[in-house]
Amino acid sequence: MRHVLLIGGLLLIALNLRPAITAVAPLAERLQAEGVSRQVVGLMTTLPLILFSVVGLWSGWLGGRIGFARALGLGLLLLSAGSLIRSAHPGELATLGWLMPGTLLIGAGIAIGNVLLPSVVKSRYPDHVGLMTSLYSTAMNLGAGLGIGFALPVANRFSGGTAAGLAVWGGVALISLLVWLPEMLNRPAARPKMHPLAGVFAMTKQKRAWQVAAHMGLTSAVFYSAVAWLPTVLLTRGMTESAAGWWVAAMQVVGCAASLTVPTLAARLKSQSGWAAACALLTGISLIGILFLPPPLIGPVVLALGLGLNGTFGMALLLIAMRSRDADTAASMSSMAQSLGYMFAAPGPWFIGWISVTSGRWDVAFGVIVIGAALTALAGVFAGKSGICSLGDEGQIQN
Repeated sequence: MRHVLLIGGLLLIALNLRPAITAVAPLAERLQAEGVSRQVVGLMTTLPLILFSVVGLWSGWLGGRIGFARALGLGLLLLSAGSLIRSAHPGELATLGWLMPGTLLIGAGIAIGNVLLPSVVKSRYPDHVGLMTSLYSTAMNLGAGLGIGFALPVANRFSGGTAAGLAVWGGVALISLLVWLPEMLNRPAARPKMHPLAGVFAMTKQKRAWQVAAHMGLTSAVFYSAVAWLPTVLLTRGMTESAAGWWVAAMQVVGCAASLTVPTLAARLKSQSGWAAACALLTGISLIGILFLPPPLIGPVVLALGLGLNGTFGMALLLIAMRSRDADTAASMSSMAQSLGYMFAAPGPWFIGWISVTSGRWDVAFGVIVIGAALTALAGVFAGKSGICSLGDEGQIQN
C-alpha cells in the first residue's frame, strides 16, 4: 500500500507538469478577445520555459536542503497558486500586471518538479529506473494532451469561460498536493551545508554530463518548436482548425505509447544510444512527411511524430537517471541538464516563427527543426553510452 500511494503521488505530480502551459494555445484567440495582446499570449508559453532554466538551476539544491518530497510539494503549491492568479479575469489581470506574476509562479513550480522527479525515482526505485521513468514521463505527456484537449470544453461548459479553462489545472494541482502531503511529513535526512550550486559545478567538470545536457537541450528545442507551430503548418496543408487541434491532441495521447515503453526497454541495455538515436530520427522523418506527403497521409504521420517526440523526451529523462550514480548526483545532473536545456529551447518557437516569416515558407522553417532532430540523434548516441557520473568523481566517467 505504501508503494501504491508513493507511485500514485509521483504520477499525479508528473501529470501536473504540462497542462497549465499547453492549455494556453487552444484559448489564445479568446484571450486576445478579452484584452490580452498576442505578445503577452506568447509570453505565457515562453516565460515558463525561461523559469524552467532559472529555477531549475537551483532546484537540486532546494531538494537537498528541505527534502525532495517537501520541495515537490512546494512546486505543486506554486503551480496551483500561479494558475489561479493567472486565470481570474485575464483581461483585467493583464492590465494590472497580475497575469505575468501568475505565469512566473507556474514556471517556477513546474521547474521544481521537472528537476526533482528523476532524482526521487533514482532514490526510491534505483532498481526500476526504466519502468518508473516510463510511467512518469507518460503521465507528463498525458497531462500535456489533457491540457490541449480540455481547455475549450471546460471554457465552454463553465461560467468562467476562458478563466475556467485556465484555472482548472490550479485545482488539479491543489488536489495532487493533498494526496502528496503524507510524503512531506517525513523528516528529510540531514545534509552538510555547501554552496547551492556545488553539485552543478561538479557536473560541469564531467564530459558525460555535458552530453546528457546537450541531448536534453536539443530534445526540448525540437519538441517545443515543433508543437508550437504544428497546428499552423497543418492548416497550410489543408486541415481545418478543428481537425488540426484534434490531431495535435491525439499526437500527445498516442505518444504516451512511446513514453510508456521506450524508457523501460532502453533501461535493460548497457547502452541506450540506439533507442535515443532512433526516436530522434523518427521525429525528423515524421516532420518531413508532414511537409511533403499527400494530405490523406498527414494525420497518421502526425501520430508517428508523437511517438518520436515523446519517445525522445522519455529517453532524455531516463539518461539523467541512468548516467547518475545516486539520487544526489541525479538531482545535480538534472539541474544542469534541464537548466541549460530549457534556456536553449526557450527562443526556439520564436526563432522558427521568424524563419517562416523571413523565408515565407514553412518547409524552410521546419527544415531547421529536422536538422535539430538529426543533431538530437547524434547527441543521444554519445549520451546513451554506458558509464555514470558521480559528485565525487572529479570529472571522471566510471564504467
